Amino acid sequence: MKRAFLSLYLLLVLSILGMGWGLDQLWNAYKPAQQASLPGQPLLELMQLAAQERELEQTQVFVNNINAAGLAELRLLPLDNLTGSTVLERLHAGENVSFESREGKRYLYQKLSGQPWVLVAEEGEPEGRWLETFLAALFYTALAIAVFFWLWPLTRDLDKLERHAQNLGTDQNYPAVTVPHSSTAHSLAKAFNRMTTRIRELLQTQKEMTHAVSHELRTPLARMKFALEMAGESRNPDDIHSKLEGMRNDVAEMDQLINQLLNYARFEQQRPELNYKAGDMPSLAEEIVRRLTAHLDGNSMHIDIQANLQQDFVCDWPLMERAFLNLVQNALHYSRGCVHIRLFSDAEQFRIEVEDDGPGVPETERDRVFESFVRLRQEPEKHTAGFGLGLAIVRQVALWHKGEAHVENSAPGGALFVIWWPNPLNK
Repeated sequence: MKRAFLSLYLLLVLSILGMGWGLDQLWNAYKPAQQASLPGQPLLELMQLAAQERELEQTQVFVNNINAAGLAELRLLPLDNLTGSTVLERLHAGENVSFESREGKRYLYQKLSGQPWVLVAEEGEPEGRWLETFLAALFYTALAIAVFFWLWPLTRDLDKLERHAQNLGTDQNYPAVTVPHSSTAHSLAKAFNRMTTRIRELLQTQKEMTHAVSHELRTPLARMKFALEMAGESRNPDDIHSKLEGMRNDVAEMDQLINQLLNYARFEQQRPELNYKAGDMPSLAEEIVRRLTAHLDGNSMHIDIQANLQQDFVCDWPLMERAFLNLVQNALHYSRGCVHIRLFSDAEQFRIEVEDDGPGVPETERDRVFESFVRLRQEPEKHTAGFGLGLAIVRQVALWHKGEAHVENSAPGGALFVIWWPNPLNK
């Protein structure tokens, strides 16, 4: 808005100054010289001198001759026909009095010396009036042209944005709008491109969620149908109880899927204002490990936490807790028995590493593993849970913190997941 206002304001000011100077030069070069032959005060003064040497009849004849020759339009009126003390006083004093008719014509009145008569002359248009009219028309035309050339690039770019908006729902390529950086609509085009990118991401997420729901729900529903059929045909109470227990597990799996989808949808749609606070990350790590291993045999999994801290972690703690929990949960899911958690902090950045001794992530899949609904199945008989949403949330939380999430090879042969972000206090 400021840019458009300033550019238009400067254009108008500079155009008015430039055109004013140019038109002034034209006027000085071509303006007509003032001529005393125009009907008006000079003519009345001449008639006054001529009437002093003639009788009224001779003055009337002189006036008729001037009118017949087309030199002017003169009349003689009796002084008694005029009213108004001020007007009469001025006429008796020898002054000219100007009147304007309803049609817009101007007339000059002057009393003849020593006679009760008033000479009336119609005041003609100056010869230079056409030049004034032409220069005024030229000024407004030039101003309109200047405004047109200012508006034309703007309307061109706005038309381009309109066409892209109309094609947004039909063109699946979602092309970006290219607008010159000097254009007033450049900021609008950048916002439009960001909106287009966001729409593409949301549509892709919707497509993936639809595919995931249809795929993930189909298996437990099929098992439940089969269990119901078998339970209906069975007369063995133990067998019926086993089938019901299986259906409970299937219902729990579907409930888990729905909760995961709701969490992922919330993380995808919101753009939160991060509430940065300093806190104790090692304590949070211990709490997450305790929460996730409460149901495990103490000897079945070895988890250690190492911290190399120069200062407390600074982050949005609810969001980072969700990302940290997903990383540890993913490591426990794929680990063969050992998980290492390492925390680093200094004045520049913060870093969380979660390492396991599982099958690892192939190098070709390391970027793709953070996409939504992507699951790597190296050992399908062991790894049957999960819906491929946890790491997508980790990446989203890292991006909100202006950081990054990635995976590397670990020393034990598994995967090393890393999330880091810059210190928000360093601005």
